[in-house]
Amino acid sequence: MAHQIRSNDHIVLAGKSAWHGLGTVTEGAPNPFAALRLARLEWDVLPSASISGIFNPGEKDEFRVSTDTAQVLVRSDDKSVLGVVGPDYTPVQNSQLAELAYALRDAGSDRGVEIESAGSLYGGRRVWFLIRAASIEMGGKGDATVPYFMLTNAHDGTASLQGLGTGTRVVCANTMRIALGEAKDRIAFRHTSGIGTRVEEMAGIIKQWFANMEKGQAVAARLAAKPMNRAAIQALWVEVVQRLDGEIPNNPTNGWEETRREKAVVGLAHMAQVFDRESQQYGANLWVAANAATNWVQHVRSQYAIRKGDSTARAYAQWNGSTADDSAEVWKVATAAV
Repeated sequence: MAHQIRSNDHIVLAGKSAWHGLGTVTEGAPNPFAALRLARLEWDVLPSASISGIFNPGEKDEFRVSTDTAQVLVRSDDKSVLGVVGPDYTPVQNSQLAELAYALRDAGSDRGVEIESAGSLYGGRRVWFLIRAASIEMGGKGDATVPYFMLTNAHDGTASLQGLGTGTRVVCANTMRIALGEAKDRIAFRHTSGIGTRVEEMAGIIKQWFANMEKGQAVAARLAAKPMNRAAIQALWVEVVQRLDGEIPNNPTNGWEETRREKAVVGLAHMAQVFDRESQQYGANLWVAANAATNWVQHVRSQYAIRKGDSTARAYAQWNGSTADDSAEVWKVATAAV
């Protein structure tokens, strides 16, 4: 169950289904309150007053203990246990998350808040609302992208309430990990008594997110307006490789240098393949050349230190955000070439 959508979970998706084929697909994007209902999130998190434990049940030495230093969280609908947390933990209800999403309606768009996806994972332990913005042209000639902003919350004490921008359509546990891993800027609130007063701060982050999208669109337009010949493109790619991995050995003298050169050659070949494919649609420009380099970073270079089949290491690479740092280096090189 890689998607981690269990029998008491549900999701809602705007416009199209997900790879796993689960959930409710709507014709248009619902507002947050409709998404709350369609994703079957209209249940509350109930905290217990104290915890009691029974040891050796049914035996002659059976005994019971209780504590007021922890509380059990359960779902109000099916009474399933979500987690065990400390006494000061304050749940953020799913309805509050929907209200927070709705309160952001004036942050950066006059269209209201549209939900691309929403739902729960791990039996309700993790919930999310994925807000979508208007599609924007990044580089021209139909190279469009849809930016999202995700609100996510954990009901088991393992994570804070978070808001973050992402380019990933979250539809399952794997895509949530990717979205969290690629986000370098996020806002997070601990589950304490003051958490309900942080809407204005979160709205400010949303405003900055929209502003960053506009800046990114302007940069993309500048890059797309700069035509590139093959020599300039190769020079750009070589600079990217050498910034990230060091000088490419021209005449390797040992196995380590041979490996470095081989990886560089494979990387340059990958970039060329991606560029040749995408330039047919978007043109031979600096934007496409930079995109080819980030494709290498995300799909080839990120696997350098990961053994085949080492899924744990891959998950860590996604969570620690190193791929995002490397991609940012590509854009530094590209913008310097404008």
